[in-house]
Amino acid sequence: MNKNLILSSIMLSSFLLYSGCAEKEFPTATDNSHIDNNLPTPPPVAVESVDVITDVNPPHNTPYIPDIKYSQMKTVQGGTIKVGEHARGFEFPEYKGKIVLLEFFGKECHYCFEEMPIINRIQDKYRDRVAIIGIQSTDPMKEGEAEQLIQEHNMNYPIVDQDEAKSILIYLRDVYEWHGILPYIMLIKDGQIEQVFKGTENSFENISRGIEDIPL
Repeated sequence: MNKNLILSSIMLSSFLLYSGCAEKEFPTATDNSHIDNNLPTPPPVAVESVDVITDVNPPHNTPYIPDIKYSQMKTVQGGTIKVGEHARGFEFPEYKGKIVLLEFFGKECHYCFEEMPIINRIQDKYRDRVAIIGIQSTDPMKEGEAEQLIQEHNMNYPIVDQDEAKSILIYLRDVYEWHGILPYIMLIKDGQIEQVFKGTENSFENISRGIEDIPL
């Protein structure tokens, strides 16, 4: 599939993040001043929605990832995750050889929580092949909120709050023209963004098929 067609098919009318759930009626604005780089707002573009994006990056035999910059993200559980940022996406060196499933959710998006059992099923089925990282992408959580969400929804994988995931959210905004539509999932392996799922197409069958399509 043509890369420009793929990227243009997910362009939206603005790059400011908001905490709306996909194909629902109530996006709610959130303060993103701490991640605003004063970039110009692109003009509105009318496009057809695409739910699954494949073949986002060059072939797997790319010999190296140039100009990679590493940093640490703190998890709400108290640990850290090393992440490398480069022109084509992200690398998670401690999960080398595994598929990293980035699960973007919002602390008040109940449609996201309806997806949590699907994520847990994926974790159970692909435990040896997939590592899950949750990214809370709306307003930062208050004290006690993270612990409550983890307990209520059995989120037994690392969770990163918005402020710690700043570079990832900026990348999605600037490259994918993502405004915070939730829920949203990325599959990444060894620095390559392999597939993207958004909104109501985040089904167990679709995500499983996406995982199976990624070479071992």
